[in-house]
Amino acid sequence: MEEVHKVARAYYDNGSPEVKSLAHGFFYSLDTDGDNRISVAEFREFLNREGYSNPYVNHFLFNELDRDRNGVLDFNEFLTLYYVIKTQNGFCRQCWRCLKGLYFTCVTCFDCPAATTFDLCPDCYNISNRRTYHPHMNFVDSGLLLRARRRTSSAHAPSPSSSYAVQVYR
Repeated sequence: MEEVHKVARAYYDNGSPEVKSLAHGFFYSLDTDGDNRISVAEFREFLNREGYSNPYVNHFLFNELDRDRNGVLDFNEFLTLYYVIKTQNGFCRQCWRCLKGLYFTCVTCFDCPAATTFDLCPDCYNISNRRTYHPHMNFVDSGLLLRARRRTSSAHAPSPSSSYAVQVYR
């Protein structure tokens, strides 16, 4: 989760005043008792209110966000939660931990607009028999999926006059 926290902090630090204001407003909306900290109860209340009622996700996520292990989230720790929510970062469908870094996703589900994605952390992908709980076996890691999508997208084809990489290396 440390890498996710660093990314979240970088987005906040480099964000506009409006983005920072939105983050603070969201923090205060979770901090219902006004003590500038988000307790486990406030965290669960928010997740349940928003429809994230999976107890495994709630337990694991709070523990991973609470970097100093003091049982509450300060604003700095909250930024990671804010990033996870705003980017709709996923959870492993086997162990329910927040996906960090590379993970495996079912391409069949990913390509179906009506379906939710089916994602697995590397540990669960490696040890699991996916056939017992998922009908598809076409999994790729998230980095490969992103690169494959870029190669197939004609919208990303550089024009000869705008190819920065070519100009730099001439």
